[in-house]
Amino acid sequence: MSVFKTEAIALGRTDYSDSSQIITFYTRDHGKIHTIAKGFKRASGRHSPKAVDLLTYYQILFIKKEHTQLHTLTEAILQDNYPLLRNNLDKYYKASYIAELVNEFTEENDPCEQLFDVFLNTLAGISTDTDATIRLLVFEIKLLHILGYLPEWRHCVNCKKSIRLMSRVQFNAKEGGVLCTSCQVKYRNGILVPSGAVLIAERLTGLTMQKLERVKIQLPICIEIEKMLRYYITSILNKKLNAWKYVKF
Repeated sequence: MSVFKTEAIALGRTDYSDSSQIITFYTRDHGKIHTIAKGFKRASGRHSPKAVDLLTYYQILFIKKEHTQLHTLTEAILQDNYPLLRNNLDKYYKASYIAELVNEFTEENDPCEQLFDVFLNTLAGISTDTDATIRLLVFEIKLLHILGYLPEWRHCVNCKKSIRLMSRVQFNAKEGGVLCTSCQVKYRNGILVPSGAVLIAERLTGLTMQKLERVKIQLPICIEIEKMLRYYITSILNKKLNAWKYVKF
């Protein structure tokens, strides 16, 4: 039985008993973990030091169990609860969406410090940005990139021709990228998108989080990129995400 200390973001929370909860965290050092928090539900009053809120950044201590995926949470020390998220439904829904993405795309006990850093940075940015639309798009794209799901955006996946001079291309999730005008007639089930939106999405892949505030993208282009991403994410996960009902562009 070993005690571990790590940075963590609370992803989910369900009741376990009258006084305990099962809390899912995404951690810097251990990836996604499930913990049982004994006594935390009883102590979950607004000002309790034991209360654990969703979409909140903690430093946690937990006892790692060897023969189960349910570890024991012993302490959760608040680092940032992003109060601006709690007073703005649009921000809260966007933050909930990125948490749902992390939860759906990650496996238990599979750490990825790069994803944790992007997740933490994006959560803070959504909290403070006037408009977090571009930050949300960048998070979706970076998550796909970090986890190895990034599609081919520059060239036709069939003939390798550049799409730069084309007006509209087909984005085909099954084929893993774009298809040029000539090749798309051979494939079904893709969606048509402006090539400009595809190329902008590709540029966002390499954008550093520090430069994000200087990026301006017209809303119609953001909508096209998000349409493409939702179609692609649905194909990967084989389902639609709950937060899509609430996150509007």
